[in-house]
Amino acid sequence: MCGICGFNFPDKILLRKMCSSMVHRGPNSKGYFVDKNLSMGNRRLSIIDLTKSGNQPMFNEDKSIALVYNGEIYNFKELKESLKNKGHSFSSNTDTEAVVHAYEEYGTNCLKYFNGFFSFALYDSKKKTIFLARDRLGIKPLYYYYNKQKFIFASEIKTILEDKTVEREINVNSLNEYLMFRYIHSNETILKNIYRLKPGHMIVFDCKKNKLNTEKYWDVTINNKNYNEEICAKNIFNLFMDSVEKRLMSDVPLGVYLSGGIDSSSVVAMMKKLGVKDINTYSVGFQYDVLGNELGYARKVSDIFETKHHEFVIKPDIVKELPKIVWHLDEPLADPAVVPVYFLSKEATKSVTVILSGDGADELFAGYDQYKFMALGNKIKFMPKVIRRNFIPALIKAVPNPLLDRVYRYSTSTGTKIYDRLGKFLSYISENKAKSYLEIISVFDDEEKNKLLKKFYLTKNNYLHLNEEYFSNTKDFLNQITYMDLKTYLPEDLLMKPDKMCMAFSIEARVPFLDHRLVEYAFNIPSRLKLKGSTTKFIMKKSFKNLLPKEILHRKKQPFQVPLDRWLSKELRGYFRNLIENKINDQFFNKNYIKKIFDNYNSSKLFYGRQLWSLGIFNIWYRVYIEEEKPSKIV
Repeated sequence: MCGICGFNFPDKILLRKMCSSMVHRGPNSKGYFVDKNLSMGNRRLSIIDLTKSGNQPMFNEDKSIALVYNGEIYNFKELKESLKNKGHSFSSNTDTEAVVHAYEEYGTNCLKYFNGFFSFALYDSKKKTIFLARDRLGIKPLYYYYNKQKFIFASEIKTILEDKTVEREINVNSLNEYLMFRYIHSNETILKNIYRLKPGHMIVFDCKKNKLNTEKYWDVTINNKNYNEEICAKNIFNLFMDSVEKRLMSDVPLGVYLSGGIDSSSVVAMMKKLGVKDINTYSVGFQYDVLGNELGYARKVSDIFETKHHEFVIKPDIVKELPKIVWHLDEPLADPAVVPVYFLSKEATKSVTVILSGDGADELFAGYDQYKFMALGNKIKFMPKVIRRNFIPALIKAVPNPLLDRVYRYSTSTGTKIYDRLGKFLSYISENKAKSYLEIISVFDDEEKNKLLKKFYLTKNNYLHLNEEYFSNTKDFLNQITYMDLKTYLPEDLLMKPDKMCMAFSIEARVPFLDHRLVEYAFNIPSRLKLKGSTTKFIMKKSFKNLLPKEILHRKKQPFQVPLDRWLSKELRGYFRNLIENKINDQFFNKNYIKKIFDNYNSSKLFYGRQLWSLGIFNIWYRVYIEEEKPSKIV
């Protein structure tokens, strides 16, 4: 696990500055390579082969190829043996060197041989090309700047910004995305001309012609096969067991982030089954009793599997750390769960260097409440209104909390009946699947965004693009929704949190549910085996019935929630009000509308709290990344 960076011109001073900006990603060593076509560097966090032979950049035998690399290739030993049989020689015990020789042997097709997570840049001095790739699921980030002449790449945006010629100008499209999704899901970032390489994509940059070519090298195919339940459950179990076993590869201590839910508990249980002793587990809670405080469940799992358990309770002084958190995020990301992950990583770094988590299972096996709601809505959308009315209680029961809050808010403030609101929602499912889904998950919907943003910064949401990309490839509606989340929400929110927050404290985060073989298999499973009636993750629970005790396997899903209401009502109230009333908002937002959000907060805290948090995080980000204030000064 490391941080990488580089550019298509020689500049040793800039290269050193860029590497220094991400020392937290790799505190163990640093390395540089410069020639007339490029400069590239690395900060190393040593996980495999802790000796100097594992330092980067890594070269082939004649040094015609140079590599800077971030991640782990879990099947590197098998790959290494295969490459040795083809005549390649190795000078280290690292997975990094396997990437170098795999490229020598297979060219850019080497990517299909890797089982792992990674972002890397490889310079081929004979072809005068830079080859960059991001892993299939986007577990590791990779950003780049390109203005037709200058090409810069790095693990973090702040590293690219060390080149002072790079403009710090807001990308209007991305600002609109952020307000809707609370993160930015496209290949553009919040800053103009800085892009993210999308999951499962690669770049070949021609240094002679200054031309960049981007290509997708992997995707899942939704191809529902008529699987037998027993065979399907067995295959999931075996794939998951092999995935966990591969992710135990480490020359440093490792542990698990444990919530007490089925996902992270499955990781702990499988480690125990594989014979791992002295498992370190880590859980976080809050000083207040809030929905989502899972410390009790985590303790129970720890007791059952006899782990060495560590708990951390977040106290109400997060205002001191919030600007640092935003600095580490690079872009505005308004998921409040980044806060507990940050503090949990700060605690875990005292005893481990590698962490396993349960991320990804919800997207593979339909674990979210909104999936139930959308699937049920899709079934009854063609029913006559009189009959459909009888299904409204079931719909309301399946509604995710933020949407339910929005439904009630509209019904009380405008006199609109709940039935009429849900009837409108159901019409979106028939006419525009992407729009209907965004009605559930958006922080600011189209109407609200139009009132919030000043006209210059307002862009129209491209539902047609979203429908073509995510909802046109199959008749299986549930798998279409999970596919969209797999491609957007998962890599740019759920996986971005552990990457940025763990790397803030030099910890590597691994996700066993996102082995690409398990992901590919999951998207061949028909929806009826994932969501059965009101039971989410049906086939996963069947698969793990002998792995986990019943009280863990069948406990009701409890979404992890931070005490946002408490923070915004008390500890952060003055802080956020001062932020949101400052001059930054005069440029982007209609302040009268922001005032209405504050005024309405007490009537719908869950809904308006998410909006206030999004605006506050954007304000902090703007001060850090556009006005270049030091995070320590924003308190």
